Amino acid sequence: MMNRLSTLTLIATTTILLGTTGCTGPTKKGIEARAAAQSRFDSVRSRVDYDQANQAFRAGDFVTAKNHLDAAIKKIGDDADYWVLMGRVYLENGSLGDASASFDKAHELDPKNADACYFQGIVDQRLNRGQDAVSHYLAAHEIAPSNPGMIVAAVDTLIGEGDFNEADRILREKRSGFQDTSAIHHLSGRVAMLKGRWNDAVDHLERAVLLDDEDRWMLEDLARAQMSAHRTSDCLKTIDRLEAISEAGDQDRELMRMRGRCLAAGERYREARVVFLDFTNLHPEDAEGWIDFGLMCLEVEDYRRVVRAGQRLVVLNPNEFEGYFLLGQAAMREKEYQTAATLFKRAADVAPDRAEPKLALGMAYELVGEYVAAYRVYSGLMKSNPEDHRVRDLLTGVGEQLD
Repeated sequence: MMNRLSTLTLIATTTILLGTTGCTGPTKKGIEARAAAQSRFDSVRSRVDYDQANQAFRAGDFVTAKNHLDAAIKKIGDDADYWVLMGRVYLENGSLGDASASFDKAHELDPKNADACYFQGIVDQRLNRGQDAVSHYLAAHEIAPSNPGMIVAAVDTLIGEGDFNEADRILREKRSGFQDTSAIHHLSGRVAMLKGRWNDAVDHLERAVLLDDEDRWMLEDLARAQMSAHRTSDCLKTIDRLEAISEAGDQDRELMRMRGRCLAAGERYREARVVFLDFTNLHPEDAEGWIDFGLMCLEVEDYRRVVRAGQRLVVLNPNEFEGYFLLGQAAMREKEYQTAATLFKRAADVAPDRAEPKLALGMAYELVGEYVAAYRVYSGLMKSNPEDHRVRDLLTGVGEQLD
């Protein structure tokens, strides 16, 4: 009993002594330990806030996301990821200045944060600062060289800026590291198309489709490149593939149009006329379809249907030149040259920047013996395009008649 009492007394005495010692104030080491513990606690709590912010952001609840981020940053303000997400919230809300400042802060905290550069590029694009956007996208690529999205963003921006040469240069320099990335081959194909290198475009787009054969946009670009490269059979096969994945099948409006134009590019005009006849029956309100149909009828000298197409276009688009132009061609066929001149004059009046109706008008004037009027038309064309040898020859011929 006495031993137990002695033990209890010793414990109580020790406790009192320790308590008394504590009253003298925490040691430096204790203060540092407490600060470290508080820092760890704040770090954990801020990460919880960040995770909640991220979840809210992905759910489209940007107000809640910002509130959680404010709380996270108040606890720990030097985490670049927090500022990147804050910038993205501002981006979604259209607050571009605040977004830019957030991405700048993230970059200041972590210069190797690729997302800070990438999203700053998006801000630049929305502010129509294309070259700045490209610089930020390429900086992001330097930080994350295995991510093709940065190159895609830079090249897309250059395409939008019309700088096809720089887009081509970047793709040539970078695409060796992305041989199995369909998006890079797709972009290479698009740039080749914009530069008129149709065979190169086909090669890249075929590779892109091989890597992803269910992307309709890529298949459509491939068909257009094949059409322009005069690979008619390949183009038609690609259109067959597109029809197979289209809900509308062979009656898909744009695929019908593409099929007809592919046949026309391959000089298979009669087949193209049949396609566009079906097209105009299915889509009688589609003016472009009537233009294509009328032009194919001109090629095969089906003037009855040329008139039909022209009349329909005058109703659909009275302020466009194509309907009057087609009717003028039909009048020329019937040797109604004065009527043709009137129609071509109307076509030229509604489309003063187009050469086709003016050329036809000059020829119609010649056929009715109005050489002065023809000379004036050809002279106007020469002023706008002095290198056109065809117009120069016509002008010379009329000049000889006037002499």
